This record gives sequence, C-alpha cells and structure tokens, in this order.
Amino acid sequence: MPPKIGGPSTKPLPSSVKLTDGRNYGIHPEGSMEGGKKVPKEKGASLYVNTRVADPKFQHVGDTPSRSPTTYTQGKDTFERYQLPKGVRDCAHHAEEVLHGAPLPTKHAGNRYALASKEKVTGEVFGYTNADNQGLSKAAKEKSPRTVDHRADPRPGEAYGIIRQEEPGKGQSPFHFAPVVARDGTQTVTSEQTAGTKDATARNTYPTMDMYRVGNTGESFHSRYANKQGYGEDAVTVTTQKWGPKTFNEGDPKPELDANPRPTKKQRTE
Repeated sequence: MPPKIGGPSTKPLPSSVKLTDGRNYGIHPEGSMEGGKKVPKEKGASLYVNTRVADPKFQHVGDTPSRSPTTYTQGKDTFERYQLPKGVRDCAHHAEEVLHGAPLPTKHAGNRYALASKEKVTGEVFGYTNADNQGLSKAAKEKSPRTVDHRADPRPGEAYGIIRQEEPGKGQSPFHFAPVVARDGTQTVTSEQTAGTKDATARNTYPTMDMYRVGNTGESFHSRYANKQGYGEDAVTVTTQKWGPKTFNEGDPKPELDANPRPTKKQRTE
C-alpha cells in the first residue's frame, strides 16, 4: 500500500485536470492554471487514477508513489491522486528507469557507461552513438512502417522515442524519450523529463505529465515533435523497451542483436 499524504477528505476534481476519454486517468497539462495561478511543479507531477482501475494501476519507478488521502469526484467517478517523485533531469535516463520500474545508477566509475533500452522493431540497443540511433530508427521505419511515427504504439512500461536525423545544432537535443505510465484506449499518459545543459545525476526535478493519441496525426507524440521547431520534419518516432541494463567500458563494441551489425563508435548520450 502506498504511503498517504495528510488527512482524508473528498473534493471536486480540479478544473485544471484533463481526463482521458475513458475517464480512467487525469493529469495537469503543462502550464495549467488553477485559481488564477499556474499549477505548482510538484502538483503538476500528479496522476489522477479512477478508483475502478485495477492493479497495477500504472507504471512507476520503484515503490508505488505516495497517494493523497483526498479523493476527487466528478459526476459518478471518483479519483485518487498519486504524487510522482522527483527524478533525474535527463529524458533518456528517466525513460529507462520507468521502463525498468526501478532507479538506475546515474554515475559510473572512470569511462564506464550503461545501456538500458532497445528499439522495439529491430531489437537494437539504444544510446551507443547519435549516428547509431539515427540508423536504427531508419531501420525500424523501413522494416515496419506501420509501427513508427504517428502510429508508434507504446504500452505502459514502454516509451516513445523521437530521433533527430541530422546533427543537433547549438542548444538542440538529438532525441527525446517519453515513457508511458498509463493507457486508456488509444490515449497514452507519459511522465517526462528534459535534459539540462550538463549530465544530470541528482534526483531534483519533478516530471511533466502529458497525453498523446496513437495514430492521430493531430494529437500523436510524433505530431508534437516532428516539426521545424522540434526535432525536424524528417525525425523518426519509435517505441523503446527495457534492455539490460549492462555496463561497458569506453571503446567497447556495441552489443549486437541483429544479423547485420552496423559499425559504430561509442559516444555518450544525453
């Protein structure tokens, strides 16, 4: 049983909460206003879960997050609020922790590094180099075009990953990962972090909650980020799954899962 916050009460569901179509989950979208003020980052990292949802209610890192004793009602539905904890300000590392359902080390001795996720279609490991990430995303699109981009279809415990197909410019990231924590029909609920200006190791940042609709060209994860303002119109969106984790030394060859490996060189990722 997750720990509770404060004393019990029942309140109306805040107007700033956006519910999924099936009314199973709700979030405070980024920038939500409540009482004329922006919803605080801590409260913004909340997941509202309809009491009818069976266990496991959602994917999370480690123990079940704290649950508020306050229940929230809207019409005939009752919701519980779970407070997601602070995490590492690194989209890829955060996604891999959600995929594994457990905290992963943020530091490694010397020139060692860890790889902890793979692309779903090809089975290839992510994070070896930016060029390799681009190559495997293209391979996934060629092999299974109906499961990438707008139709990328991650389940809870999997993640969206959008890969920039050109070298990133100043202030740009080569990719963004968004792990799915819950699903209601074709709607996915994600818990996301964004990379800072240097390698993050501290768990000091609340995640941002978001929603996307699989297969919808206006509401998909791909439509949000595959544009000039995001990761480029030619960016490729794939689905990632947990792998390993395994630790390697600088210069080690990439672990090969396919029959025709591509030669690459190791480069640290964000």
